[in-house]
Amino acid sequence: MPREAFKCWYNPKTDLYRKRIKDPQTGKWIPLYDRDKAKLKRKYEQAKRDIEQNLRIKDDMTFAEYAVRWYNLNTPELSTSRKSDYKISINNHIAPVIGNMKIRDVKPDDVKEVLMNMSDMSYSMQVKAVGTLKQIFAAAEENNLIIKSPCTSLKPGGYKSRDKIPLNNEQTQALLEAVSGTSVYPFIMLGLYAGMRREEILGLQWDCVHLDSTPYLSVRRALIFESGRPIVTDKLKSDRTERNASRRDVPIPPQLVACLQKLDHKTDFILHNKLDEPHSLTSFRNMWRIVERRQLKDETDRGESKQHPKFKRTIDFHVTPHVLRHTYITNLILSGINIKKVQYLAGHANIKVTLDIYTKLVENRPQDLIGDIEKAFSGQNSGQIIEEITGNTG
Repeated sequence: MPREAFKCWYNPKTDLYRKRIKDPQTGKWIPLYDRDKAKLKRKYEQAKRDIEQNLRIKDDMTFAEYAVRWYNLNTPELSTSRKSDYKISINNHIAPVIGNMKIRDVKPDDVKEVLMNMSDMSYSMQVKAVGTLKQIFAAAEENNLIIKSPCTSLKPGGYKSRDKIPLNNEQTQALLEAVSGTSVYPFIMLGLYAGMRREEILGLQWDCVHLDSTPYLSVRRALIFESGRPIVTDKLKSDRTERNASRRDVPIPPQLVACLQKLDHKTDFILHNKLDEPHSLTSFRNMWRIVERRQLKDETDRGESKQHPKFKRTIDFHVTPHVLRHTYITNLILSGINIKKVQYLAGHANIKVTLDIYTKLVENRPQDLIGDIEKAFSGQNSGQIIEEITGNTG
């Protein structure tokens, strides 16, 4: 039987022969060129062998191997914190269970086992793991490594995180008095009275501080940590969305203006370490310990700290950097400011985030529900109701 003739296309303008070969992984056609038809045929045969070899390699790829490839291809443009979320999900929760399995052999029960091993972890941790699994297997399906993702019906479980509790006026005052005169005081003021995120506060520079007739702060930078080292970036939290909501100009009240006016201008940064450099993760944690050392550990733990005698334990509530921001947003909402303005000032890309806070704060307060309760029971006499139920008329 005669061998089939090698078919290709010839372009007289370029004096080149062309042959295309389809990559089954991507579905794309790859063009091959040569001036010599015989050489082009050899190129084509070699390309076929390469593709077949690549398919054999892919066919034996483990989940861990593909997860590394997926991570390297899909995370370069993400924030450090987002990259960290993926790393933790893959390395700590997913790979220990299915990492050594061939990716083509992973079944729905196997990915459910990943979540079973996370049963004592929070809902938010499981959400991250499920999201990571679905993205990796969707990419594997798109690249023809598997026929169907095993994660189609996978849903996170775990316990829901407790609602964040904002500081009330008395707690705010107690906190400010406890840290007055310390290096953490400006950080806390910026959180309470500008609602900035931790990375936004640490990245704030004097060129974004405007203390003239209408004082305001321009949120344009963030300070993130890579291996504990500070990296200043102009990519903010919401920059991956179309709204760029984190970029905002925040008017500030007189008490924050007065605080900022007292600060020195040793560096470009509002907050800096003892070497007048941007805070590293270690130096920030050391600064925040000023707050932690003043927090009561239990009801009997009042007075001086044994480890740090100069610090008085006077704060009987828990404080985190995010609680400061949550307190700011809470105060805006309870003051009656339009919800869209609250969204802007908070830098929320999605108004649902703002509305969730609003609903928990406002709609279910007793003073907001009392009108509905009174209306529901208006015109009813409790004595009459009892008579109707019991049939007792005295």
